[in-house]
Amino acid sequence: MSDHSRHYSDAAFAEKLGKISGVSELFDGSRRLYRILKSPDTPRWVKLMCLSALGYLILPTDAVADIIPVAGLVDDAALITAAITAIGSRWDSDEADTEPPHDP
Repeated sequence: MSDHSRHYSDAAFAEKLGKISGVSELFDGSRRLYRILKSPDTPRWVKLMCLSALGYLILPTDAVADIIPVAGLVDDAALITAAITAIGSRWDSDEADTEPPHDP
């Protein structure tokens, strides 16, 4: 065992998982937007919304800089979620509900 083992507790582990749980949703949502963007059946307005959201994700100096641990990804996750929600509420397509690709 290393010295780090003395810092472990179930409560601390659960708290840490709660803080980083949004990362997987951010990843999955981003891949979903990418798939929608690349589909030839996607309307232009949807593609523009996908490009805007993915561009914001890539930009390291957005509203909350990505170099700030955890908080730097919270605004990205919120924007990706909002984009998917907006697209889904205005565009009835099976494409919006399909599984994202494994390799963007």
